[in-house]
Amino acid sequence: MTVNPNMKKMIDSCSRLWAAEAEIFQSYWDWPMRNAETDRAWLQRQMYKELIDGVHSSFKWIQENFENLESKVERNDVLDEIKVMQEEFIHYSAFMEVFELLNTSAEKELPNPSKLRETGAWKENDLLMALRAQHRKDYGDLGLRAQRFTEGGYCTLFSEGMKLANRGGIDSQIAVACTKVYEDEFSHMLRGIADIAMSSESLRDEDWNTMSELVVAQLKQRVLMRNAQFSHPVTQERLEAICAGACKPIVFDYQRAFGQEVAHA
Repeated sequence: MTVNPNMKKMIDSCSRLWAAEAEIFQSYWDWPMRNAETDRAWLQRQMYKELIDGVHSSFKWIQENFENLESKVERNDVLDEIKVMQEEFIHYSAFMEVFELLNTSAEKELPNPSKLRETGAWKENDLLMALRAQHRKDYGDLGLRAQRFTEGGYCTLFSEGMKLANRGGIDSQIAVACTKVYEDEFSHMLRGIADIAMSSESLRDEDWNTMSELVVAQLKQRVLMRNAQFSHPVTQERLEAICAGACKPIVFDYQRAFGQEVAHA
């Protein structure tokens, strides 16, 4: 698959923001303020994303579109959504297993969906979801494609979490969970990229420019969302700097995404 120059330009515009999200996690693992309580907080928020934003959203979509099967909705679309729902539940379970290890003897009750809606939801994630919804409303298909492109944030939570494998204790368990999730999330991201790539010939230059603007806006909100999820390990000053591009860009794996090498700037 040939890489459209507009696609490469959009990917390049994301590389520093993916790195910014990665810096949040790198900062948190050795943050002096990190403790069991902050670990429980970010885990509950991640479980919220996997179970409520992921599993429940897919379940609702299937319910809403069930009667349209074979008319407006294709079988493959439903099957894909079922697969995503299954994967998201596996991801939720992986992080719940880590949370269980942090649960104290006086706090044996695990957060159910109702509890997660209370303890797992947070403002910055709500703002990200609202931004995506607004983009879908205002820009239709371009907004949806931008959302699919930005989901997962190039899997930086999981790739950075996997690096904790040799640290022992709860960090090694976090690495196990992140390893379980990584391949699925990378595949989700590749599906979003492939969706854009397959229809790239129908997109005008102004469409690409609009989509790139939406992608950058969503990725900047992702950085804010992640910093809040992890109890603000990065200072506001540094946060503003990395959202403005003050970090070394992540090198995108074009070989894995498109089956070919691409020269990097």
